[in-house]
Amino acid sequence: MCAPSLLDPAAEELKLAEVNGPQTAVDVARTARTLLGERFDSGSFMYVLMRAFDVEYTSARDATRWHEFHGGPRALSDADLEKLLAPWLAR
Repeated sequence: MCAPSLLDPAAEELKLAEVNGPQTAVDVARTARTLLGERFDSGSFMYVLMRAFDVEYTSARDATRWHEFHGGPRALSDADLEKLLAPWLAR
């Protein structure tokens, strides 16, 4: 994972995007991936979720199992990701 100083700008961009209108969890995840670019990995994604939306650690960790990031039997569907992050994105 990168130093927080390299990830904070992406977290701030995600916060600003939310201020301009509610986003779905899928939109947030795709935007985070785009903003982080080569710095994107599960740790950096968790960090920006927690920093931008105050997502609790276990939920941020679970969000890294979204099917567009990782496949496999434990992958989260779009609907699963929406349900998981709803408490923080619906504020």
